[in-house]
Amino acid sequence: GATDDRSGKAREAFQSGDVEQSRKAHDNAAVERHLAGGDYIKSAVYGGLDGIITTFATVTTVAGAKMSATVVLILGIAHLFADGISMGLGDYSSTVAEQQLMVRERKREEWEYDNYKEGEVKEMVDLYVQKGISRKDANLIMTTLAKYKEPFIDIMMFEELQMNPYDDTNAFMGGVVTFISFVIFGSVPLLSYVAALLPGAQLTSETQLYASLILTAVTMFILGAVKGTLVSQTWWDSGLKMTVNGCVAAFLGWAIGYLLANAGLKDIA
Repeated sequence: GATDDRSGKAREAFQSGDVEQSRKAHDNAAVERHLAGGDYIKSAVYGGLDGIITTFATVTTVAGAKMSATVVLILGIAHLFADGISMGLGDYSSTVAEQQLMVRERKREEWEYDNYKEGEVKEMVDLYVQKGISRKDANLIMTTLAKYKEPFIDIMMFEELQMNPYDDTNAFMGGVVTFISFVIFGSVPLLSYVAALLPGAQLTSETQLYASLILTAVTMFILGAVKGTLVSQTWWDSGLKMTVNGCVAAFLGWAIGYLLANAGLKDIA
């Protein structure tokens, strides 16, 4: 809608440093919305990054140990779904815990407001003084704001407790998004091994590994670039760093597999 368009223009102005465009976007918008659905996008990106790095590290570990492609698929698929479920449940549980804590803390703040509003005002005044605002101005701000219970408590939740009172994230959907993203992107390193099972396919183990490396590196770069865009970083720099991080993890996995295999552990499959 129109609000989304104004918010988009405000973000474009920030990224390009266009002060005039920023003024126009704010002058035409009563309320600026920041990245609707951002929590789900975050879950998708981070779930995808965890999935692809975890699975690729499994692939390189097995390759380093010189185990068969069958073992790669068995371990890769098992880790894909087991870790994906764990990540999804972890996302869900942590969000629920945060929301329950927020509800409890808000009830406490409301009780304190109802029974000793002056004490709550003093706490906020002291906090704003610590931020560099004069006590006179802080008193004026908080005394005025304290006339309105809900906005005052919202500010207290954010400033005093570092909690976002407007967080309405659906914990279940966040967990589902994390799981689905983990499985989808985590399957990328396994695609070349699955392709080798197709009728007529003749892929050597080295070809499967190199194809997995290329597909994974490209996907990690794209995910890193998306992450960088979301947090206002340079997209190519974020993509490059994420690719390097993933490759380092994969190399360590390969090295561990190689060392264990040469230490006397054999493929018993």
